[in-house]
Amino acid sequence: MAQATTFFTTQKRQAVFYILLFSMTGASLPFMPVWLADHGMSGAQIGMILALPLLLRAVSGPASGLWADRFTLYRTPMMVFAAAAALIYATMGLSELYGPWRFTAFLILYACAYTCSTSLSPMIDSMTIQLSRSQGFNYAIPRSVGSFAFVVAEVLLGLLLAWAPSDLILLWVVASAGLMAVSARFVLPAEPRQDLRHLQGSESSWQRLRVLAGNRGLCWLLLAVGCLQASHSFYYAFSTLIWKDSGLSMATCGYLWAVGVVGEIAFMMFADRFRRRTGPWRMLILAAVLTVVRWGVMAFGPPLWLLWPLQLLHLFSFAAVYMAGLELIYRLAPKGYEGLAQTVNAAYANGVMMGIGTLASGAVFAAFGVGGYGLMAGLAGVGLFSATWLYLKRERFLAAT
Repeated sequence: MAQATTFFTTQKRQAVFYILLFSMTGASLPFMPVWLADHGMSGAQIGMILALPLLLRAVSGPASGLWADRFTLYRTPMMVFAAAAALIYATMGLSELYGPWRFTAFLILYACAYTCSTSLSPMIDSMTIQLSRSQGFNYAIPRSVGSFAFVVAEVLLGLLLAWAPSDLILLWVVASAGLMAVSARFVLPAEPRQDLRHLQGSESSWQRLRVLAGNRGLCWLLLAVGCLQASHSFYYAFSTLIWKDSGLSMATCGYLWAVGVVGEIAFMMFADRFRRRTGPWRMLILAAVLTVVRWGVMAFGPPLWLLWPLQLLHLFSFAAVYMAGLELIYRLAPKGYEGLAQTVNAAYANGVMMGIGTLASGAVFAAFGVGGYGLMAGLAGVGLFSATWLYLKRERFLAAT
C-alpha cells in the first residue's frame, strides 16, 4: 500500500503510537518503584517484582513474537497486547483486596503487564522499519519522537507528583496503555505483513526458533548488541547515587540524565546522513569503541566538566547500537523471520542480559563502588570483539542467510 498523501501520513501514524508507548514507559520505568513502595512493598520485594519479568523475557519474548507472527496485519497483536497491559495494570490498583497476598499478586500481575507492554516495542519497531523501506520515509523520526515523549512524560509526571498522590503513576500508565490499544485499532494503518510466507508454511514455532538459533551471523549480532546494551545496567542502577555521593545536587544529576537522552534524540533525528555514510557494520564497531571509552573513563570518577561529554556519548553507546542492531537484523535474518528476530533481540538484549546485569550491579557496586564501571567497560569490550568479528565475517554470514 502506498503511503498516504494526506497530512496524516504513515510516518505520523507510527509516531502517534510511539508517543503513547514511551509516555507509558516514561511513567513506569522511573516511578513504578515509588508506587510499589507506597503500597507496602519493601526494597527487596520491589527488586524482585522489577527483575522477574526481565528474566522471563528469555521465554516470554520469543513466545510473544511467535504468537504475533500468526496475524496478517501488523496492528492486530499490538492492539491485543496494549489492551491486556491496560487491564492488568488496572488490576494492580485493587491492592486493598489482596490482603496478605499483596506481594504475590503484584509479582504476578506486574510480570504479566510488563510482558505485554514490552512486547509492543519490537512489534512497532518491526512494522515501522519495514514500512519505511517500502514507503520511503525515515524510520528514526517517529522513533525519536517517542524518545522525546519519554522525557516529557518523566519530567511532567515528576512535577505533578510534588503534590499529587502516587496513584497518579498507575493511572498514567493505564491511560497510556488503553490509548495505545485504541490507536492500534484506529490510528495505525491496516498494513499486511510484508512477508506472509510463514503463515502458509508448515513450520512449527519450535522450528522457526531453531532457524534463528542456527543463524551464526544473527547469534554474533545478538551477542554484540546484548553485551553493549547490558553494559548500561550499572549506569541505570547506580549513576545517580554515585553522582549524589560525589557532591552533585539532584538537579545536576537530572540534567546529566537529560543530556544523554537529548543526545539520543538528536542522533535519531538528525544523523541520517552520517548513518548512511558509515553503514550499520562500521557504526556498530564505532559505537562499541566509544562505549568502552565511556565506561572506562567513568570508572575513575571524573569531575563534572568531563561528565557532560561522557553523557553525550549515550548517543553512541545506546542510540547508535540500537539503530545498527535494527538494520543488521534485517540484513542477517532470513526472509519472513525479521519480525521474530526483532522480538528475540529485544528479549535477549533488553530483557535477559539487562536483567542479569541489573541483579549483578548491586553486588558490583557494593564491592567496587564507582569502579564497577570498569567491569561494564569489560562487558562492552566483549561486545566490541563480537561486533568486529561480525564485520570481518560479514560476507560469509550474508551468504548463509
